[in-house]
Amino acid sequence: MTEPRVTIIDVARAAGVHPSTVSRVLNGRGELALLPATRQRVLATASRLGYRPSALARSLRLRRTFTLGMLVPNIDNPLFPPIIKGVEDTAHSRGYNLVLCNTEDSSEREDAYLRVLRERQVDGILIASSFMADSSIAELRRDRFPFVLVNRGGRAADDLAVVVDNQMGVTEAIDHLVALGHVRVGLVAGPQTTMTGQQRLAAAKSAMRRHGIRLDTALVSVAEAFSQEAGYRAARRILFGVQPPTAIFGANDLLALGALRAAREAGLECPEQLSLVGFNDMPLAEFFGPPLTTVHVPQHEMGVRSASLLISQIEGEPVETKRAVLDAHLVVRGSTAAPALVAQRSA
Repeated sequence: MTEPRVTIIDVARAAGVHPSTVSRVLNGRGELALLPATRQRVLATASRLGYRPSALARSLRLRRTFTLGMLVPNIDNPLFPPIIKGVEDTAHSRGYNLVLCNTEDSSEREDAYLRVLRERQVDGILIASSFMADSSIAELRRDRFPFVLVNRGGRAADDLAVVVDNQMGVTEAIDHLVALGHVRVGLVAGPQTTMTGQQRLAAAKSAMRRHGIRLDTALVSVAEAFSQEAGYRAARRILFGVQPPTAIFGANDLLALGALRAAREAGLECPEQLSLVGFNDMPLAEFFGPPLTTVHVPQHEMGVRSASLLISQIEGEPVETKRAVLDAHLVVRGSTAAPALVAQRSA
């Protein structure tokens, strides 16, 4: 038989004080108005009786559930675990729990999870899902429901978002390849239905124009998803063409990893015959064969900043910036080198 739950009234009776006094002590209110001895007696009695505050009662009193929801497009993508860890660490430190929803880049799942999270009355939602329809976000905006966009921008200037500086990261990647002597650079772009995919492709084209390099349209291949398999299929369209590139920039590390697989099928060694650059610096990228040159994204910090921004919004705290842009810098490893002809001339 389950023992009855210890209540504030039980603590008050045992400590010889009024229930309101117990409430003030346990909720951290009225310290100055209470004698230190009274406060210590209440705390000691609560501990001795095994009193546990009711989360439901607290939620009803404060009209909050102290729960955050988070939508991610694919939990298999190594980019997201460090971001989620940053969110969870910050949420826990502020007294919030996290409910994680994996959408598998499905608009139907996104809508369903969004509905469930709101029905469960989470206090706010972190949206890392790249395909979520603008109409769904517009509904959150219209209802004044707290949300923060993670690793993606919003259409409205007032949307809270934590993003990476795609322009900075892509520019450093292309500059590196050009400095090595590459002029035929293939682009394995992310889905153009996503803002991230659009921004990184536009940044790559802009960087190449700045170097006076004419982009061969045959060297641009758009992947249907930010996945290794999609990167493999997109890279094959480039590598098995009439004149393959000497380098490929993949819009994320998984696309670059797929391109590496396609290169091996084409009989090309990396980096001797094909240099390869990714984006995100996902965990274990340095242990690829060869180690991947990639743009580093501060993933854990992105999670921390996102959760902090959302909780500030929920709790009515001042927000320093609506759009936090994190720096992205190239990390040069073993997957890039001068193209073969340039290397032979300099030998």
